[in-house]
Amino acid sequence: MEKDASVIDLSVEIDASPATVWSILTEPELFSTWMQGEVTFEPKPGSPFRAAFPNFNIVIAGEIVAVDADARRLELTWGMETGIQADTHPAGSSLLEFRVNAAGSGCRVDLRHSGLPSAKAAKQQEGGWHFQMSRLNLEANRIDLGAGLERTLPEWVSAWNEQDEEKRMAALRRCCAEDITFRDDWTGLTGLGLLSMHIASCHHYMPGYSLEHTGDVRVCRGEALVGWRATGPGGGSEGFNHIKADPDGTIRRVTGFQKA
Repeated sequence: MEKDASVIDLSVEIDASPATVWSILTEPELFSTWMQGEVTFEPKPGSPFRAAFPNFNIVIAGEIVAVDADARRLELTWGMETGIQADTHPAGSSLLEFRVNAAGSGCRVDLRHSGLPSAKAAKQQEGGWHFQMSRLNLEANRIDLGAGLERTLPEWVSAWNEQDEEKRMAALRRCCAEDITFRDDWTGLTGLGLLSMHIASCHHYMPGYSLEHTGDVRVCRGEALVGWRATGPGGGSEGFNHIKADPDGTIRRVTGFQKA
């Protein structure tokens, strides 16, 4: 069957849990952050939907049609109340559908936008949805990974400050993948065993030093920047770690940078 050129169908993998993505789609505050606008609605059929973008003089409006929390399915009408295409694609004149399903360690979001006025309008709208779905991935991963790193980063610091090998390995296993890669000015290695050995060497050659994290954690698409400070009898140093991690905070790669 030939595809309807006036309908948009997208399927996007998201590095976050289905529950987190569903909350973004159904909570106005999170929806606003995702869309970078001022979005108001109630997650129930019949509720007016309105998304204002004052900087662009655009208001999108419609109505919530269906909310199925069990199936994680949301339907709403969509169109321009004010702004470009308000005459050809007016408020509530098209139908937007979202479906969220678990996929691997994250989820998949299927989007369908039908009832668009023309194939040309659909082509223009499709570019916008590719951008917005990429933003959805960013915001959902930022929520999940931010929460995950709140759990694992204290374990990371604990491991680096632990001189007992058994306790150090236990802390590393609580925060890292078995095949973690670690790189900095002093070493490049892969695996928990080698990392624990490196930490032991640091304590042997630099006795009395301890590590702590500093500043905010910056998260972007599965990666994070985390400031650190090492202090000890001979003075101190500081820098930041570039971390690659799973959405649950499991650390897979760390590259350490030291400030000059």
